[in-house]
Amino acid sequence: MRNLNFLKLFYGLMLVMVSTAFVSCVDDNDDTEAPYLEVSPTTLIFGLDGQPANGSQASFDISTNRSWKATVKDDKSWVTLSKYEGEGSATIQVSIPENVNDEASVVIEISNKVGVLMSETVKISSGSVGPTEVIYNETVGDKTVSNPYPFVDSYDGWNKSGIGSTNVTYSGASASVRASGLANSGAYDGASGPNVVFFGSLPAYFQINKIALTEAQTNLKLTFGASYSIKVGEEYDNTFDTSKLTVALSADGTNWVPLTYTKNNGDSEKPYWVLATANFTLKKAVSELYIKYTALAASSIRLDDITLATGAGGTEIDLDGGEEPEPGEAKVITIPELNAMMTTDKTPVDATADRYFEAVVQNDVEGGNYSSNNLILATENATTAGNGITLFGSQVEPSKLNLNKGDKVKVTLYKGLAKTVNYNGMFEVTGGKDDTWAKVEKIGTAAITPVTITADKLADYQGMPVIIVNATPKEGGVWAKTEKISSHTFTAGGTDFVVFCKKEATAFIDKTYKVTTGNISGLAAVNSNKGQLVPRNMEDVNAFNSTEPTIVSVDPSNWTFPATGGNKEFEVSVANMGSNTLTTSGLNGILSATVNGTKVTVTANGNSTTNDIKQTLKISLANSEIEVPITVSAPSSSSDTEITLTADEISKMTNGGYATFDYDNTYGKWTGKCGITSTGANAPYLQINFNSSSAKTAFNSHIQIPKVNGIIQKIVVTTAPNTVAKRYILACAAGYTYEDGTTQAQLDEIAKAKSNESTDKGQTFTIDNIENLNLSELSIFPGGGAVYINSITITYKK
Repeated sequence: MRNLNFLKLFYGLMLVMVSTAFVSCVDDNDDTEAPYLEVSPTTLIFGLDGQPANGSQASFDISTNRSWKATVKDDKSWVTLSKYEGEGSATIQVSIPENVNDEASVVIEISNKVGVLMSETVKISSGSVGPTEVIYNETVGDKTVSNPYPFVDSYDGWNKSGIGSTNVTYSGASASVRASGLANSGAYDGASGPNVVFFGSLPAYFQINKIALTEAQTNLKLTFGASYSIKVGEEYDNTFDTSKLTVALSADGTNWVPLTYTKNNGDSEKPYWVLATANFTLKKAVSELYIKYTALAASSIRLDDITLATGAGGTEIDLDGGEEPEPGEAKVITIPELNAMMTTDKTPVDATADRYFEAVVQNDVEGGNYSSNNLILATENATTAGNGITLFGSQVEPSKLNLNKGDKVKVTLYKGLAKTVNYNGMFEVTGGKDDTWAKVEKIGTAAITPVTITADKLADYQGMPVIIVNATPKEGGVWAKTEKISSHTFTAGGTDFVVFCKKEATAFIDKTYKVTTGNISGLAAVNSNKGQLVPRNMEDVNAFNSTEPTIVSVDPSNWTFPATGGNKEFEVSVANMGSNTLTTSGLNGILSATVNGTKVTVTANGNSTTNDIKQTLKISLANSEIEVPITVSAPSSSSDTEITLTADEISKMTNGGYATFDYDNTYGKWTGKCGITSTGANAPYLQINFNSSSAKTAFNSHIQIPKVNGIIQKIVVTTAPNTVAKRYILACAAGYTYEDGTTQAQLDEIAKAKSNESTDKGQTFTIDNIENLNLSELSIFPGGGAVYINSITITYKK
């Protein structure tokens, strides 16, 4: 019996040893059994009150024989667990606050020294969450792209999917498809790479059109990947600021409602891509949804992996315009938010509520170098692009409001009347000429500190004070003149840019500058979609001020004598003349010049040749020189000659609204801006009209005639019956255009000559006996309203 018991003990020990050996191959812990992990339940559902929904519970059970760790994914900080790590089996309580419409995932893992052995996921839903349906998804595809990169409206490699994606199209401005920058691979779940949407120079936006929705799809979730990267000195700034990429929703692609979103911390490490999320609920179901991404920082933002799905809902979005506010109640808005609304069509800032914001006035009224009726504002202490804006209209002219640079103001934009518009790249808030669309109140003062930028960023920083370092003018000259605008070309860092001075800019008139390298300041601005710099006062251009003798201008700037010759006096405007004197050169033969102080008199003897005699008068002051073209006309075989633009010619033109006019006939090139009606009632005619606002299509409409070989004697314009009483025409200098805000009275004063005024429909306008004006070319502008030109006849003498 003892031997039998001994054998049983011996075999038992052997079995334990073998079992232990095999278990040791499974894990490097001291456990003596294989690892396991079970979690139950794997779905928890909560209501908006933060309590478990019917049939659900507020906890889950972990059953395991190892150490475990629980992680709430995607920074869902609204989920709180009673324990986040432990040893062996446990029950984990889940707590969430009220009024959360979202989904979250909790991942439970067991690991050893090698890595994760097993994992389970618990899905947590809060609020009205149903099964998730992907309505729309876009990964931007993987088609190879290269410079010049395709813009979003021409790219053909899109990879859209989802139950509502069939009719989706894309549009945008300055948004292209590229495969540049750090790829987003592995940055977040579903990161696709390599192609992304890249936002270039401002204004830049990407628009997704016509995502189909059903009536039941009102609780929605939008996610997308995004990155920000710009080089600052020798380092890159990769911190993603949600204010630099705005998102808006629309039911029709015209009226937009901003959408706020959150981001995870993906920008804290490579590849610096964030996953952005917006949970929202449509107040009213729509059949189609439009999504618009607008960049407020140029050439630094990338977008990818856009997904719209059903979700728990969240922020209520009213695509019909939102709720009616209490009477007198205004809602705050920011300058970046206003800039995000900009389109080429005038769009109400808010149709149902007044909006207000605070900002700092940037106009130097005393310096005078700003366009009339422009109130330029910037966010106080802002250093990022997109924080400047212009209010346009006679109602906000800063001189009338007693405002100046550094005044802090509160601006109230009245509902339905204040409108945003992108006018040739310039971001404006404006309103009707006779409407009270804004109220501007001074509430204090603030310091203005310019932001140092590179010249290629001027458009991005429009309306903001900036400094460009190490700038150099192409040539020296005069900052501003009384008779015309002045655009000076500078270069910095290999980029050319324009420094603009309006005519009669008080601080700059007849002030000279020299070629040197230095820092230049002013307001960043946009003209015809190109950035430019507008200095406010002489302090902004102090590095370039000159004390050298300079010829500022000559009046007139050219002259044509008749064949019989004659005398003409030229007035020379100078700066820093000191004891220096004017000298002349360049004339000979039948032409000569004399100097008396700042007056130069040119004498022309008769021209006995068969051709015009053309010479160039050079007027010098020290190292400054200006050229004046002088012509003595050839004798004419007949006294008068005509050029015409006939009704028959107009009848063969293509109908069109106000646009650039360019027409060649036997007499040369007719140019300008007008509307054309070649057929129909009262046709044919060219339509020109005066309008002081650059936002109007008729602004600066006119007809410039071809240059004639002689002196203009007479202008005759016949008109269609559309031309009513109290209209007239003006003869202005060739190439002249008036500035934004110019009045009809100011244009009349600038004009060289004025015709008779009509007393009935369809009358003929005549400007006669203008030989003394010495004009060989001119532009015809309208007076008193619209003029419908049926024909033009110009009589001149050779």
